[in-house]
Amino acid sequence: MKDKPLVLIIDDSPVNLMLLYNVLEKHDFNVVLANSGEQGLALAKQSHPDIVLLDVIMPGWDGYETCRRFKQDATLEKIPILFLSALGDTENKVRALHAGSVDYVSKPFQKEELLARVQTHVELAHLRQNLEREVANQTERIQLLFEALQLSYDKAEQSSILKTEFLRNISHEFLTPMNIVLGMTEMLVEDTELTEEQRHFTSAVMKAGKQLMDILTNMLNFSQQFKGELKQVITQFQVHKIVDNVLKRLSPTAQAKDLQISTEIAPSLYMPLRGNRDYMDKVLSKLVDNAIKFTEQGEIVIRVQAETSNDDKQWVRFEVVDTGIGIRDEKKADLFEVFSQIDGSSTRVYDGVGMGLAVAKMFTESMGGEIGVESHLDKGSTFWFKVPCA
Repeated sequence: MKDKPLVLIIDDSPVNLMLLYNVLEKHDFNVVLANSGEQGLALAKQSHPDIVLLDVIMPGWDGYETCRRFKQDATLEKIPILFLSALGDTENKVRALHAGSVDYVSKPFQKEELLARVQTHVELAHLRQNLEREVANQTERIQLLFEALQLSYDKAEQSSILKTEFLRNISHEFLTPMNIVLGMTEMLVEDTELTEEQRHFTSAVMKAGKQLMDILTNMLNFSQQFKGELKQVITQFQVHKIVDNVLKRLSPTAQAKDLQISTEIAPSLYMPLRGNRDYMDKVLSKLVDNAIKFTEQGEIVIRVQAETSNDDKQWVRFEVVDTGIGIRDEKKADLFEVFSQIDGSSTRVYDGVGMGLAVAKMFTESMGGEIGVESHLDKGSTFWFKVPCA
């Protein structure tokens, strides 16, 4: 801002010019004079005044035309223009405002009123300019922040892709030697005479190997999901056969803990359906395995029901009911997140890295289904998932 505001006066009357000049000069304004619209526009481009006082009736361009010319110039359009005219009727005031002026003072004017209006519009113009500069500065800063954020996202995404690729490769490479370890250990147990101590050792190797194999498989599933490599394979299946396959794999583990597993399958589901049989098998296996892990005594029930729907799909709901330790309410929200643990302390009793339920959720949602849990602490849990089938 200048030390003194600069006022441009455009009026074809020398008397009016000198009168206004004397009034404004005495009240700390610098003044530039022009006797026509054309001259005023040229002076404005040279001096860039803080405000323009403009007469209406002039030879050549009248005040309205002069005002429009100012507003059409990108370097002058924001300079406030105040009309001074003896034409004080409402119609001319409205024309002045439509042309782009900020105010209208009728002649003969009161000196105090004129000074007050000039000072007010100069201050408003400066405030607006400061505000626009501040907005422009903040906008530029926000743009820079967005660009930095986008760069950060891009780097994070690239890093995530590299990590996922590494995870995929390392999991895939580990699976082959782990299969050999498990296969050779199983042959050792079945085809070799072992002492009781040796059988204990091989049993521990088999248990640890299966746990590691499960972790590697979960890691591979997550990396495939991230890269979009999980494919839906729709085949014909029967619900009771999926349940039988899960029981065949997991019943020995339940029997080792003296747990009973029973099944309840709705009669209407003993018919062929179409869906992703492998994913349903995997989700049910993880829920049953989870129930066995957290149940020390009692029983586990696998229940399968048919749900009605408004579409042409047959919704099948699987439930795994246990009499285990249950889950606190505050833990339920994060239960299906990756690496979530019911007990995250260093002294926790139950094994696992918290990936099984997250994988179950991933498979369920990829089939267009839903998964959830109902649980009461120390009374047991009911894990469920439902999927649409043809």
